Amino acid sequence: MKRGMAGLVAVMLLTAAGTAVAEQRAGAITLSPFVGGYTFDGVERLETRPTYGLRVGYDITKNIGVETTFGYLSTKSTKPGGQISPNIGSNLNVYNYRLEGIYNFMPQSKLVPFVALGAGGSTISNRAKGEKSNNDGTANAGGGIKYFLSEDIALRADTRAIMSFHHSIDFKGSGDNWLNYEYTLGVQFLFGGKKPLVAKVVEPPPVALPVPKAAEPPPAPPVAPVAVDAKVGPWSDWSACTSTCGGGTQNRTRPVIINPANGGAPLPSLNESRGCNTQACLEEEKINLLIEFDFDKAVVKKEFYPNADAVGAFLKKNEKLTITVDGWTDKTGTVKYNMNLSQRRADAVKAYIVNKHKIDPARITAVGHGKSFKYDNKTESGRYKNRRVEMNQTVMVEKK
Repeated sequence: MKRGMAGLVAVMLLTAAGTAVAEQRAGAITLSPFVGGYTFDGVERLETRPTYGLRVGYDITKNIGVETTFGYLSTKSTKPGGQISPNIGSNLNVYNYRLEGIYNFMPQSKLVPFVALGAGGSTISNRAKGEKSNNDGTANAGGGIKYFLSEDIALRADTRAIMSFHHSIDFKGSGDNWLNYEYTLGVQFLFGGKKPLVAKVVEPPPVALPVPKAAEPPPAPPVAPVAVDAKVGPWSDWSACTSTCGGGTQNRTRPVIINPANGGAPLPSLNESRGCNTQACLEEEKINLLIEFDFDKAVVKKEFYPNADAVGAFLKKNEKLTITVDGWTDKTGTVKYNMNLSQRRADAVKAYIVNKHKIDPARITAVGHGKSFKYDNKTESGRYKNRRVEMNQTVMVEKK
């Protein structure tokens, strides 16, 4: 027992260096060697002894799985000399085997509690040759907890209550059924399955600004007929544009002067107009976003829905605009875990805006930056402010 526990502790120390990422994943095959103890019903008159074994499982979904268990222990009678049965000796080998259904709670957490329910059998045999074996059917229920050290390794503790439906005449007891208990520690190894995808960071395309349209040259002034003994004066300067942004006009005049000696009526001045400021006016507009998160969470809280909705409405109004949202964590945890957590927070904000406001996902880039030191990580309020997704962006929009 001591050597088995020492080996388990060694495995824990070696695997603890991995980055802790909780992920009970669908499609994974699991192997779980274990050591522990096994206590018999009092009527069996068998000693509590160490047990060893292996569990092999398959995760159908993140929550539901199936698992086979094989366990072995060596024990002896507490009252040797035929106190149990004339056909069973004092030194015994016990083999336990069963099939169980597993239900995992909180499968995306590092700490995953679970319950188990199953059935199987138990064989008790004497080490001496020629002795009979006792074979019973069993039903069991129990549960346990898993603590993930990395994506593929978790520590595991289990306990089971095992009902043995005794039918062999080789054992004498006060009842037909025995209730035994098993309690173990082990390590679970995961192989295959669907691992979480990390969103690929795509550089946003540059914001295209409208290209100013070159003003067309004014048309040549019309040649006005000039009366005899009359002369035409020079053109005046162009007047100011009638509009500061788009669609304005300018005017200028050219006088016609009649020689008084001829006594003719004065001619009207020549007038000319042209368009100006055909380009739409642009002005800067700032878009700001701030959403804060609870510890080790990547869920947008309802109190921050209005912040995200304001950004969604602005994107719907400006259909060619693209933005970037940046995710952060506090300094608690490892670099790799916090990088993953900050990316999931940025992805959560992007998903909310895309789904709620029907925005093309290509218009929003979500980037996780990991740990943040913008605020004091020594205080709870500072760590809370560091757990955030924000956006501060200035764009050029058409002035209305």
